[in-house]
Amino acid sequence: MTIAENARIGDDALILQGARLGHAVRIGDRVILNPNCVIGADGFAFVTEQPSSVEIMRETLSDTTAGAPQSWTRLHSLGTVELGDDVEIGACSAIDRGTIRATIIGRGTKLDNHVHVGHNVTIGEDCMLCAQVGIAGSTRIGDRVVLAGQVGVNDNIFIGDDVVAGGASKIFTNVPAGRVVLGSPAVKMTTQMESYKALRRLPRLLRDIATLKKAAEKQGPPK
Repeated sequence: MTIAENARIGDDALILQGARLGHAVRIGDRVILNPNCVIGADGFAFVTEQPSSVEIMRETLSDTTAGAPQSWTRLHSLGTVELGDDVEIGACSAIDRGTIRATIIGRGTKLDNHVHVGHNVTIGEDCMLCAQVGIAGSTRIGDRVVLAGQVGVNDNIFIGDDVVAGGASKIFTNVPAGRVVLGSPAVKMTTQMESYKALRRLPRLLRDIATLKKAAEKQGPPK
């Protein structure tokens, strides 16, 4: 266990073997930190002198990039991490400190093992993030949100209160409050299920089209 300088720990916190608390991290009362979790690692923030391949792709929506060499310069994170009361962080999970402001995990939120929360992320109260969830930087998540195992969340988006995301969903855009989403890209669960049903029917549909095509060829062109 490591607790860095100026870290503040609330009452009745349980910090288990191998947990790491970074500089100036603040955790509330009754927080549980499971083995080998890392709270307050430096955020994964880098810039390039010229527009990067990612920036070019986002601007042009091209299938290819310029391919010019690029070097990355690290932006050190000056912010911290704040965990509310009754938060639990699973084994081997990592919460990055904010670039300037804090990365925040709200009261009563629970993180499973191997969850990654990027820099500047804000997560509301009573959320549940299951194993291998990954949340990219500067995303905001409301209260009572449930992200099932292996859900991935894009950067700089907003997920409203009471959203539920099914396992392995990939969320690329904002999600309104109360919606249940599924799939990659994540869409309303009913839409995803209809798409899946249609996909399962596709082989039969192709066979039917081939049969009709053969019948039309035998019949020949209309007279």
